[in-house]
Amino acid sequence: MVSECRLTNGIRVVSEQIASSNSVAFGVWIAVGSQNEHIGNNGIAHMIEHMVFKGTEKRTAVQIADEIAEVGGNVDAYTSKEVTSYYAWVLPENLSKTIDLLGDMLSHSQFLEEEFEKEKSIVMEEIDMYKDSPEDVAHEMLQKKVWDPHPLGFLISGERQTVETFTREEVLQFMKDYYTADRMILSVAGNFDREKVLAMLETAFGGFVSSSEKSPMTVSVVTPEFIFGSTPGSIQGSTSGLIPEFTPAIYIEEKDIEQTHINLAFDSICSTGKERYTFAVLNSILGGSVNSRMFMKIREEMGIAYAIYSYGSTYQAAGLFHIYAGVNPSQVENCIAAMGEQIRIFAKEGPTAAELIRAKEQIKTDLMIQYESTKGHMNGNAKELRLFGRVVSLSDTLALVNQVKAEDVIAAMEQYFHLEKVGAGLVGNLDWIAEDHCSKIKKIDWIQSLLNL
Repeated sequence: MVSECRLTNGIRVVSEQIASSNSVAFGVWIAVGSQNEHIGNNGIAHMIEHMVFKGTEKRTAVQIADEIAEVGGNVDAYTSKEVTSYYAWVLPENLSKTIDLLGDMLSHSQFLEEEFEKEKSIVMEEIDMYKDSPEDVAHEMLQKKVWDPHPLGFLISGERQTVETFTREEVLQFMKDYYTADRMILSVAGNFDREKVLAMLETAFGGFVSSSEKSPMTVSVVTPEFIFGSTPGSIQGSTSGLIPEFTPAIYIEEKDIEQTHINLAFDSICSTGKERYTFAVLNSILGGSVNSRMFMKIREEMGIAYAIYSYGSTYQAAGLFHIYAGVNPSQVENCIAAMGEQIRIFAKEGPTAAELIRAKEQIKTDLMIQYESTKGHMNGNAKELRLFGRVVSLSDTLALVNQVKAEDVIAAMEQYFHLEKVGAGLVGNLDWIAEDHCSKIKKIDWIQSLLNL
């Protein structure tokens, strides 16, 4: 049974006891990510995630690494555009140690100068690693392009030249501003004693205060081309408020590799959109599975791509629907034209009865398998509490998936899939571009004309 409560400082706690489980998962979710940054400190939330593992007032970086190993090694973290999460998946007897460790890391990290400079170098290596992945570049830079200048399009890790300028004081201040009780959710799922765990959480996380209890924060001065300042909730120079505006655009980057990586993006729903279950079904049928229309046409029938798939990127303020393919340079135009053909046919005819049944079964199977683990329960409960303010039961979610009809999918296609309103990223081998073709492909109407062939 799922239970929700608050610590004395207001931190929300969601817990789910699963007595039959042999494990317990614990996570801390903080409402801060790259969308809370401005161009001058882009990557700072990700930097904090790295630094909390590098020593506290009572633990060195080595001791933290050793303690993580002692509880099984399944303690990790990630930064996204909207949240930073620290989580662990351990045996029940190691939960107390894990809560104490994460509480100490998030409350008492020292950010020692020597560790800070070393970690900046490591983060810059991570940035280079992602830049070596054309698939990642096509996705990340396309999002940046179509949402420019909104920070929702920022790279999560930032750019090397920005990370290099970070100071210890700047990073600590950002952490102080955003790692607050009102922005936190603690999630526990598995085999544990609820009363004992709540007492542990109170001890480990009770020292955080809400942003409203802090002294008023000063607004950072930013140049006019940037929407957000560095402080929570501040908006500067914005005419569109908190919602990023989708702009059809093309991003092109040449890399000396064998393939050209194609990523198309359409304006889509946000993560709380009422059509989210419709989009799950739509995605499965159009490109999200091995029997999807894109896969069967472009890979199986035409034989021009090994990897071809679709996926959604949804956030609280906005969302995108992506279609990706990696192809031989000679097949770029054929592939984009085939993508457009499948979109047009699907928008006109909608799904068949058999496709609807298969898509729903695939989605329900994925959901149920996800919830087979305590980690799945912990993640799912925290996400739903963050987005909807309550935890929706798995049975209710499965029922909503079952309610999706063919006409719902057609309506979503008609509303969101306009081939003249598309963003495109091309990364990789561009040898196929003739000189007189160069100026043409830099314009988004070239992609639009291919999609509408």
